[in-house]
Parts: sequence; C-alpha cells; structure tokens
Amino acid sequence: MASLPLYVLGADGGGTKTLGVLSDGDCRELARFQVGPGNPNVVGVDGAASNLLDVITGCCERASVLPRELGAVVFGLAGVGSAGVRDRLAEALRARATARGWEYLTFSIETDARVALEGAFGGEPGVVVIAGTGSNLIGKLPDGTVSSVGGWGRVLGDEGSGFAIGTEAIRAVTRDIDRRGEARVLRTALATRFGLETRDAIVAKVYQEKFDLASLAPVVLEAAEKGDRTSMDILRNAASQLTDQLDAIIDRMGSAQAVTGVVFIGGLIDHDTLYSRIVTEAIHSRIPRAEIRPARYPPVQGAVLMAMNQLKRN
Repeated sequence: MASLPLYVLGADGGGTKTLGVLSDGDCRELARFQVGPGNPNVVGVDGAASNLLDVITGCCERASVLPRELGAVVFGLAGVGSAGVRDRLAEALRARATARGWEYLTFSIETDARVALEGAFGGEPGVVVIAGTGSNLIGKLPDGTVSSVGGWGRVLGDEGSGFAIGTEAIRAVTRDIDRRGEARVLRTALATRFGLETRDAIVAKVYQEKFDLASLAPVVLEAAEKGDRTSMDILRNAASQLTDQLDAIIDRMGSAQAVTGVVFIGGLIDHDTLYSRIVTEAIHSRIPRAEIRPARYPPVQGAVLMAMNQLKRN
C-alpha cells in the first residue's frame, strides 16, 4: 500500500481568535481557517481543545486533505506557559480527537512566543521583544538553544507592557490627587474618558470592577506625543525595563554576536509609534550591536515551520 502524502498544520491562538494554516511538504500554503480563542485561560481547556480541532477540520476541508494525512501539527498558544496547563490541554485534545476518530493525530503545544520567534526569523537565530498587554522576550541561538526572559505575568512582571504602562499612569494620577506628584494631563484624560476622577471612582473601578489597566496605555502615548512630561517619563522607564530584559537574555545566551537580530512583536511596538521609537533608542544606546528589523513571517507561519521540522524528524 502506497504511503499517504503528508501535510503539516500550524496554528496561532490567542484570547480572541485562532488562525490555522495547512501547508504541503514544501511549505506551500494550501488553506487557512480561523476560529475562536485558543487560550485555555480564556475559554477553558475543553473550549480551547474544541476550537483547535475545529481549525484542523476547517483547514482540511478547504484543502481537500484528510486529517489522517497530517504528518505534524503545532499549536502556538497564549496561556500555555506552565507545564500543567499544557498537559491538561493535551489530554483534552487527545480525548476529543479520539471522539472524532482521529486517534492517529500527532500534535505539539508551544507558547505563542515560541512560534512568534520561529516566524520572526524564519527559523534562524535572533530575539523577539514582545510588548502588548503583557511582555516577554525569547531568543534562539544558532545551535537551536532557546531561552526566555520575562513573561511572569502582570503581578510578578510584564515590565514595559501595556498593563505596566497603564498601571504607572493611574499611579501617577493617584499621586497627583494626593498632591505627592504632578500628573494633571493624565488626570484630566483619565477622568474624561474613563470616569477615573475621584478616589472612590478609581478604587471601585480598579478593585471591584477589575478595570483593564492596559487600556490606559494609548492615553499615555497620546499625552506623551503632545509633550506631557509625566507620560514621557512613564514611557522612557518602560523602555528602559524592556532594554534591561534584552540585556539579560543576551547575557544568559552568552553570545551577543549571535543574537544581534531583534524583532518587535505586539501591539505597542510592532509598528511605528512613539513608544517603539523610544524603545529603539534605548536599545541602540545600550546595545549598539542590536539590529532591529521587521519580522520575516507572522507567528502562524512560525508554527508551520516548527511542524515541518517535526515532520522531517519523524
């Protein structure tokens, strides 16, 4: 009996959507399909597993490929940083795949940062600086060694992220209210846009209503662009902390020459903004060798590349 042709599938899943791409053995895209969240912390383990298998179904139907013809599948997901979460999700995937008659399905679960790194450099070495709602840095050496810094979450870390910038903004406003600091521009903006005007309103929104502090980051950028000194200080401090982490990952990887390529990923810095320019300046000032460049491929293509490598090893 002739062997089946083998295809690969890569997926990039976050808190709102999951995109899958199915490619042939030469890495040519045959189909793509999008479903809901792939982050198990957002929709639960079972919900994420169901969405991920729906990605496979959708891609296979569009490419006229049978699921049993998939030689490797890589899911790059937000919210799977801990081994416990990955194990529970893998178990749910296997159970649901078996229920669909896909006992043969070969898959692996990676973090969204890992597939972003692979896509950013097309599998080559480099470091990605991720700054969106949260922050994280991950790098790869020529020998394939992967290391990361940050990514501890909003309570323990996320320095330089939208959450961190928003938190510093509202802290500056509370100091202004207490007359321990000056943040009139931010105080006016937060009161006008979000009703964050009085002590009672701020305490209620932050502690009782779980207000999304990361949503304040764009306000800080706007104020800084208009010359607000407090906002500029917040952005410069955030950029300095991202640079600290880049310094740390280069030191940890032990080869400054090998990781000079740097790619920005995340809504705060992956395009031209005042903050991305401040981060760029901070990095160039402290790490002159760093070559900041655009990503070669998006994260979903990084997942496809990782699936292709797994297929070659199998």
